[in-house]
Amino acid sequence: MISSMCSGSGMAKYKFIPGLDLNRGFYQDIVKPLLEREFPGVPYSASLIGYGSDVTGFDDETSMDHNWGPRMQIFLSPDDFNALSGQIDAVLKEKLPLTYKGFPVNFSEKSPDGTQRMEQKQEGPVRHLIEIVTIEDFFNLDRYLGISVNGLSDVRNWFNLKDQKLLELTSGEVFFDGLNTLKPLRDKLGFFPKDIWFLRLAALWDSVSQEEAFIGRQLARGNFMGARLIASRLVTALMKICFLMEKKYVPYSKWFGVAFRKLTVSNRIEPVIDKVLTGSENTLENNLCHLYEKVVERNNTIPELPLLNNKIHYFYGRPYRVIYAETIVKTFMEAISDVELRKTDPDIYRNIYLD
Repeated sequence: MISSMCSGSGMAKYKFIPGLDLNRGFYQDIVKPLLEREFPGVPYSASLIGYGSDVTGFDDETSMDHNWGPRMQIFLSPDDFNALSGQIDAVLKEKLPLTYKGFPVNFSEKSPDGTQRMEQKQEGPVRHLIEIVTIEDFFNLDRYLGISVNGLSDVRNWFNLKDQKLLELTSGEVFFDGLNTLKPLRDKLGFFPKDIWFLRLAALWDSVSQEEAFIGRQLARGNFMGARLIASRLVTALMKICFLMEKKYVPYSKWFGVAFRKLTVSNRIEPVIDKVLTGSENTLENNLCHLYEKVVERNNTIPELPLLNNKIHYFYGRPYRVIYAETIVKTFMEAISDVELRKTDPDIYRNIYLD
C-alpha cells in the first residue's frame, strides 16, 4: 500500500533538515553498512552532487516537494558497473529501510516533467533515488560537461562550459571516495583555468562597454524607464563579475541573489546596487559610476588579476559618465597567455553569460 505524503498539506508532516545533512547521515548509517555487508571489497565512491538546491545548500521546506529526500550517487568502476550495477540496484530496492529519520526512502514514479516525490510505503521493495553510475558517464552526460574527462586538460575545451553545470558538479559533498578519482576530478573542476577566467571577465566587461553610455543618453531624452532597464542589465553583469573575481561559478537566476550575498564583496557592493535600482532619475548615473568604481576597487585587491583604472570619464565629449569598460576589456585580453584565446572575440562569451 502506498500513500503520497509530499503534496499539499502532507508536506507539513516532515520537519525540514538540510538535504546534505540528511544524506550524509543516510550514507553513514544505512548505505555504507549495506554495501560493505553485501558487496565487500568492491571499490566505490558516494556523493550528493549534481542537480538540486540541496546540493548547493539553498534548499528549504519548499524544496522537499520533488527530487528531494534520501538520495545520492554511487560511483563504480566501468568493469564493476557492467558486472554489478544491476545486483546493487536490486539489493538497495529490497534491503533499504522504508524510512530514514522519518523521511520516505521510496519515491514515486517519474511524473511527465521527470520529477519524483517522496512516497510512503508500508512494505518493500522501495523505488529508491540512489543513482548507480560510473564517474565517466555521470560527468559526460549532456546535462553536464558534454566532453570527456580527459578533455579538461585542454584549456580550449573549457570555452563553452556553463557555470551552473560546473557549480552543480563542484558543490554538494563526497561522502566517500574509494575510487580515489572523484575528489581529484572535482578539484580540477573547481574553477576555470586562468586564461578562460580572464576571457570570461573580459566578456562581462564587454557587456558593460556596450551599454554604459546609454544611461546618460536615455536620461537626456527623458526616458527614465529605459535607463532603469539598461541599468538593471549593467548591475547583473557587474554582479557576475564579482562572482568571477572571487573564483565562484555564477548560479542561475533562482539562486543568483542569494549566492551573491555570500561573496566577500557583497557587504560593500549591495548597498550601492540598491541605490542604483531604487534611486531617482537624478542619481542613477552617479550611483552606477560609484558601482563601477567599487567593482574595480575589489578587482585591484586580488593579486592574480590585472590592475584596472577606475577613473570615471565623459563619453567622447558627450555629457555621459562612463568607466570606459572597453579599456578594461583590452587589459584582460592582453593578460591572456594563450595566443589563440587572446584572439577570441569576447562578444562570443558575452552572449553565454547574458543568456
